[in-house]
Amino acid sequence: MASNGKKENILTSWKEIAVYLDRDVRTCVRWEKRYGLPVRRLEKDSKAKVFAYKDEIDSWLAGRTSSKTPDPDVGGRGRLFVRAFPVLFALASLAAAAYFLFLKPEDLLRSVPADFHIQGSELIIVDHRDREIWRRDTGLPGLENEGFYRGHFLEKRQGSDSIPVWPYVMILDVDGDSRSEVLFCTQTRFEDLEGTLICFDDRGTERWRFEAGRELVFGGKTFRKEYRIYGLNVEDYDGDGSLEILVLSFQKPDWPCQAVLLDPAGKTEGEFWNAGYLMDGSSGDVDGDGKKELVLSGVNNEYNMGCVAVFEAGELYGSSPQQEDDFRSPGLGPGGQSAYILFPKSDVHEAIHRQGDPINYFWIHEDGGLMAETYETHILYDLDLSLNCFNVILSNYFLNLHKEFCREGMVRSIIDKDYKTALGHSLLYYENGAWVSRPEAAVGANPPQSSPWPR
Repeated sequence: MASNGKKENILTSWKEIAVYLDRDVRTCVRWEKRYGLPVRRLEKDSKAKVFAYKDEIDSWLAGRTSSKTPDPDVGGRGRLFVRAFPVLFALASLAAAAYFLFLKPEDLLRSVPADFHIQGSELIIVDHRDREIWRRDTGLPGLENEGFYRGHFLEKRQGSDSIPVWPYVMILDVDGDSRSEVLFCTQTRFEDLEGTLICFDDRGTERWRFEAGRELVFGGKTFRKEYRIYGLNVEDYDGDGSLEILVLSFQKPDWPCQAVLLDPAGKTEGEFWNAGYLMDGSSGDVDGDGKKELVLSGVNNEYNMGCVAVFEAGELYGSSPQQEDDFRSPGLGPGGQSAYILFPKSDVHEAIHRQGDPINYFWIHEDGGLMAETYETHILYDLDLSLNCFNVILSNYFLNLHKEFCREGMVRSIIDKDYKTALGHSLLYYENGAWVSRPEAAVGANPPQSSPWPR
């Protein structure tokens, strides 16, 4: 092993590797794949935790800079240029060498966005040594403080009670040009003017901005264009090799929810409306066909149930399937989802007397299918490649609630195999304009109008 084993020689994450190389994480990932950047893993799984040794990276860099082999990214035109203009090339090389010779290393790092601060209404972007690069004034006197934004920085993560915490600030290379952009959502203490997403380049120039929502009519009621961004995340959601920005927003203070995919230039690639909040969104190969699907989850207010919607690449459009006019808008067509699933309310949840039981969190299995978890009772539904429910897991939290409610006479059911089977069979799927259950596939079935649980 090339390493001397000293702690200071080890880089223990992609973030530390990126800081050491003065690049963003995605560039370093690309360098590993294309050019063999020496990154190690404890396991063979590509998703395993990474580490690297500084001396191995230094040797790799030295080898690439001294190698006479053309860089894979350089085409034939560049080689012809060198052969045709050797003198100019030599002069340019000498000029570049002189420039970097007299330039201090810290000056090279100064222009690379790495972190942020909030001061009053200003967003301040700093480098990895906390030196200011640029600042922009949002003009919002009630802009949330730095501590708030710090809890919503860089990446989507799982928070307490399995609630996803979405970013409001991200610093990363969105468009693949090896320069980091800054994505910033306006969030205020007064919960107004929170529907704007701004993209800045690494120099602080505004590249584009996205304004969430629009005025819509549902059942004769007009919902104003007053929207709050719930969160954003950046990922290759459709598997085309380029990144997209997923933005979830909801009308304040009501329920129409907008899910939008933006390309790196801020252009809308897809838009879907749900009659109820959407709380989570991710992508993966759900059906095992080798292609990514986008999955959204939350609650549907008409049916008072948690929901999951699945979209093939390029099919994010329209609105959720609804029956009552109060939850349908004439300005929105049918949704492009390949699947839309409603999750039942258990007798335990009905005893809580709350609206719905949202699917606030889910994850897609590596071999297809997904696991969906209800927010308020923590029931887990395991779905296979066809999204059929083949297993229901009752958490300790749920079991304790059930025991307590039985003792108080609020529920009378018995937890056994039949209880879990009944939950699994109560899932409803929107197919050919009707709600059906599986595996019975009762075509034309409607969401239950009364509870299936004993009282």
